[in-house]
Amino acid sequence: MNDHPEVQRMMNVARWLAKRGWAEANAGNMSVRLSEGVHFENEEPSMEVSLKKQFPSLEHRTFLVTSTRSRARDIPDNPEGNVGLLQIIDKGDKYLCRWGTAPPTSEFPAHLAVHDMCIDKRPEIRAILHTHPPHLIALSHMPEMQKPGALNKALRAMHPEVGILVPDGIMSMDYRIPGSVELGEATRDALIDRNMVIWPMHGVVSIASDLDIALDQVEIVEKAAQIYLLVLSSGCEPAGLSAEQIMASRSYWGIEGGED
Repeated sequence: MNDHPEVQRMMNVARWLAKRGWAEANAGNMSVRLSEGVHFENEEPSMEVSLKKQFPSLEHRTFLVTSTRSRARDIPDNPEGNVGLLQIIDKGDKYLCRWGTAPPTSEFPAHLAVHDMCIDKRPEIRAILHTHPPHLIALSHMPEMQKPGALNKALRAMHPEVGILVPDGIMSMDYRIPGSVELGEATRDALIDRNMVIWPMHGVVSIASDLDIALDQVEIVEKAAQIYLLVLSSGCEPAGLSAEQIMASRSYWGIEGGED
């Protein structure tokens, strides 16, 4: 299983998260919904474990998920000790660990809620990345950035590729307790028509067809947030790209959406 392409991809993304300091200690987590017909190396799976909430549409689905207390810096050298291949069973009420390590991340309810929504509404989305980019989190602490549309307006103005790689921007939501079912449900609702949501004062969730693209999205918005704060720290108010410049770039690349 270590040689599975999605395990290799998770190892690579974890390596970069650790290098960037976006996954301190055991922070951050990832999951990937695998295609049907996965070969299970473990013929004697773990004991059945009940989920906090039932997900009937996920029955028989398998997921690669980072385990609880796993460190991103440890995943590249020991994926089997930090990632689990989990199979949902019993009408979506329980899971088995078929390879690797369990229990999964404490944010597993949020991951399952988003995967549940994606199977129904966005089946091309298979990967979920939650991480802690510091400049983006810093912006979420600023009262002016908590106003509707303010964060997206600032990020788009800092770098033209924000409007291209993350055309619909980041959905903001109210603070909720990490690991709670309520956080999972709110995240699911926020990602119905977006690819990113910010958990204020906490981190960001990025979804995509694979983990590499999910990381791409975080990288560009974090760079924009860093530029914004660098300009502020120089004593200047960021001028930013004009609305005309942003729209010209989006028009050139045929990008729609992103009006908020």
